[in-house]
Amino acid sequence: MTIPSSLTYGVAYVLVLSSLMVAGIEDYRSRLINDKYWIPAIIAVPLVIYSVVSNTIIEGEYIIDVMIGIILAASIYVGRFMGEADSIAILLISLATPPPLILNPVLLILNLPIISILINSFIPTMALMLINVYINVKNSSKCSNDLNLTQLILLRCSSVESILRKPLAYSSPGSSLIRAGSDAESYVANLPKDAWVWMQYNYPYVFILAISYVIYIVAGNIIANYALMHTLISPLISQNII
Repeated sequence: MTIPSSLTYGVAYVLVLSSLMVAGIEDYRSRLINDKYWIPAIIAVPLVIYSVVSNTIIEGEYIIDVMIGIILAASIYVGRFMGEADSIAILLISLATPPPLILNPVLLILNLPIISILINSFIPTMALMLINVYINVKNSSKCSNDLNLTQLILLRCSSVESILRKPLAYSSPGSSLIRAGSDAESYVANLPKDAWVWMQYNYPYVFILAISYVIYIVAGNIIANYALMHTLISPLISQNII
């Protein structure tokens, strides 16, 4: 049993991150992602498979991670809970990201790449939500209805002109929160371009995954590991000090 090369891991991380960052930027801009952006991540897949088969422990971790990724990606794609690009991103993250060598089963599950990145996605998601609330508070006078905090997070007060420029970023206020989709163009078709309306805001999840991947490379599953350290390790340290 051998330890995979750190160079191999580094190359895989760079390839996946390059795909996610380019795709994520396009997702943020237009919600349209060209399939060619996934080529670097696809190239990383055989590289990762070759590197993990030399270590039985990491190979087992990789298989678990891939199975979780396939199940999540298939569920998202079939159920249309997110966009097609979101399911592709999740699948490629699990296939093209080498897992760390961890013997503790609890730490292993928490630090599997796909689990770590999905948990880390809470951080950029919260940041985007706060930005959305700020935009809504700033522009609320231009839209007529009073909204509660949940609606301020899920909806966005936007001009018809901006909606028509980026229609996939919006859906009508009554659209399903479960199924991905956009009916923005038809919803505002008969409104003047200088009108402002409340629309459901479709968060750019590939962009969120790209930021979460950076967090994973730098700090692993920062949320779960911090919580675990705070609840288990800190009390032990305190008792030893006492």
